[in-house]
Amino acid sequence: MFAGRYLWWMLMGIGIFMFATLSLDYITWLTIQLSGCGEMAGTCEPALRLISGVLKPACIWTAIGVLFMATLLRLHALSLIWFWGPIVAIWFVASTPILLFLADAAALTQSATLAALPVAFLFLAAFAAYLMFALEDGDMLPLAASVPLRLTLRLTAVYGALAGAAFMPELSRIAGTLLDMPALSIVIALAQPYLQTVLTIGTGSMAPAYAVLAAFIAALAASLLPHAAAPQPSRSTIMLRRLRR
Repeated sequence: MFAGRYLWWMLMGIGIFMFATLSLDYITWLTIQLSGCGEMAGTCEPALRLISGVLKPACIWTAIGVLFMATLLRLHALSLIWFWGPIVAIWFVASTPILLFLADAAALTQSATLAALPVAFLFLAAFAAYLMFALEDGDMLPLAASVPLRLTLRLTAVYGALAGAAFMPELSRIAGTLLDMPALSIVIALAQPYLQTVLTIGTGSMAPAYAVLAAFIAALAASLLPHAAAPQPSRSTIMLRRLRR
C-alpha cells in the first residue's frame, strides 16, 4: 500500500470513528424526536438498542479494523511486516481501551482522558504518522538510515510494546478468554507488576516510558532526514517503480 492510499484509508478509519463518536448520539436524539416515541414509555427501546447497542459498536470496531489492516498492508508494502507487524499489533491491542473510552463522549474530560491514555497509543500514533510519508519513493530503505539509528528504533519500539503489555489491566482477562486458558490469565496478572517495575526502573513513574517515547520519535524524525535530503526521482521513475511492483 503506497503512502497516498495508506493516508486515504487512515482518514477513512478516523472518519468512521469520529462518526460513531460524535454523530450517532445526535442521530439517536433526532430519531426519537421525529418518531415521537418519547411520548410513550418503552417504545424507544428498539431504536436505542439498534443504534447504541449495535450500530455504534459496529462502527467503532470497523474503524479500528480499518486502521489496523491499513497499517499492516503499509508495512507489507515497505517489507517491514516481520518485525514491525507484531509490534504494531501489540500497540493496537493496548490502545483499544482508550479508543473505546474516547467513543464514550459523556466520559470525555481532559483529566480522565490523560489518565486513561496509554503510552502504547502514543507510540502507535507517532509510527502511523511516520508511515504516511512517501518512503518508497527514495533510494534508501525505510527505517534503515544507519545501523545505530535502526537499533535505536527497534529497541525503543520493543520497549513500547512491553510497556503496552505491562500497563494494560485488561490483558490478562483478554488473553485468557481468547485462548481459553485461565492459567495464562493468572501468569500474566502476576508478571505484569514485575514488568512494570523493570520498565519504570523501580520508580513507579511513567517518566522513563515518556523518555523512551521521545527517543523513538526523535529517531523516526532522524530517519526521515536522508529521504528529505536525497534528490527526488522524476514522476516517470516513480510510476515505473510502482508498475514493477
